[in-house]
Amino acid sequence: MQPFPWWTEEQIAFAKEVREFVKEVAPMDAATRWTREFPYEIYKKIGEKGFMGAAIPKEYGGLGLGATGACILAEEMHTVMPGIGRIVVGNMNGGVRQIVEAGTEEQKRKYLPAIASGEIGAVVITEMTAGTDAAGLTLTAKKEGSNYILNGKKRFIVAAGVAERYFVYARTSDDPVDFKKRKHVTAFLLKKGTPGFTCEKLNEILAFENVQNGSLDFQDVVIPESDRVGEEGEGWKIMMAGLNFERTVIASGTIGWQRLLLNNAVPYSQRRVQFGKATSDIPANQDKIADLVIRLKISRIAVYYTAWLWDREEDVSIEASAIKAYGAEITLESAKQATQIMGGDGVNRFYPVQNIYEVAKTEHVAGGTVEACRMVIFRNCLKMMKEDIQMPRRVIDEKLGVPVPAVGSVANKLAVSEENLLAVLAEDYRINPGLHMTLEDIKEYVDTDDVALEKAIVGLEGKGDVMVLRNKKGIQLVKATYDGLNKANPKEYYRWFPTWATEDRIF
Repeated sequence: MQPFPWWTEEQIAFAKEVREFVKEVAPMDAATRWTREFPYEIYKKIGEKGFMGAAIPKEYGGLGLGATGACILAEEMHTVMPGIGRIVVGNMNGGVRQIVEAGTEEQKRKYLPAIASGEIGAVVITEMTAGTDAAGLTLTAKKEGSNYILNGKKRFIVAAGVAERYFVYARTSDDPVDFKKRKHVTAFLLKKGTPGFTCEKLNEILAFENVQNGSLDFQDVVIPESDRVGEEGEGWKIMMAGLNFERTVIASGTIGWQRLLLNNAVPYSQRRVQFGKATSDIPANQDKIADLVIRLKISRIAVYYTAWLWDREEDVSIEASAIKAYGAEITLESAKQATQIMGGDGVNRFYPVQNIYEVAKTEHVAGGTVEACRMVIFRNCLKMMKEDIQMPRRVIDEKLGVPVPAVGSVANKLAVSEENLLAVLAEDYRINPGLHMTLEDIKEYVDTDDVALEKAIVGLEGKGDVMVLRNKKGIQLVKATYDGLNKANPKEYYRWFPTWATEDRIF
């Protein structure tokens, strides 16, 4: 995989260095997947190399390679090591971005150098009642003097038990107003070995052979105020920023998995003989291989474009969720096709394709479900892409009598009145018979403010001339009723037939 033109010389050199490193430790990763051991030795070597400092600024002991560097590390790690790559991603997201963006200077100098040198970390969000609904946290953090006392449980925590540092989100308010404003969550840093903080259970997770995952228990765990990240009640904002970074890096890991699929399925098909020829000569397999390449190329461009936006400090709320969901889904689909290409060996643990099949499905859940990603995309697109997503204005062509695109804005707007409003709604019926109009749609034709417009709408509603849809903010959509249409124009005004329609075919 070639570097992108916008990569710096440092980032290009970093990619080469990591690529050579993973080849050296890949046998160790494979062995620990069979023995189910956590690969401490690999992590020690990663720490010695300083790779975990990819996204950490140089002044705090990192490499200063930004989100792009973090993505390079995740991609290259996943190309030969399905297991340890996931832990690397989890460690990089184990508070790195949150500390960099929201931590105090003291916290940055205390924690970031240790992370850069390979200290294992974990993000602690999921609970019995909080998963995709991350706001539903029940782990409490009660303020007592200069400390917080934490009580509760967490589950599905990657690196549980082996991590040295835990980035914990807890509930600090039960006020319904705070909950509504997402001001009820606070972020904390917690070290392994803190009294009352224990690992309760280790889970058997699909494809996590040498990746530890488990549940945590907090019983009167004391965390000093100095280890609170951000102000009290800012945890939700910090969490969302952290998840955006995590999803970006997770997506870069799926690129590595796709490369690993290619590196197995293609050479395998070139060497596997069926029906007197190599299976790579079978057209059905050639189609599948082409699909593997298409997905890899497209996803790689999307991921590193998002990382580039990160490094420009732009809002990537939509892009991060998009590439995470896309990466998980296309990697699973590619794993299915690679399995078909390799037949029985595709589901044989002696080849890594089977492992990618499993881990790609796990990635549909980890770091936020693909459904949650889509929910984030939907909500953000309505706000962030408002100017890009506009209902095209159309008008009735005078000669054809059909809707055509309108050029420019309305030159002479109508004064606000019930009569003019009904005329606009009636004309829209001819253009969009099955749609209501928004207040903004109406204001393209009527010179008015919201107060005067709503007054006119309510007046027409009282006469039965319009139907109104309301939400919690007030009037949302409006449309003329049958009676309203008849008041606005004679019946013939709305009639239209194509030129081929003869008298005997209409009435």
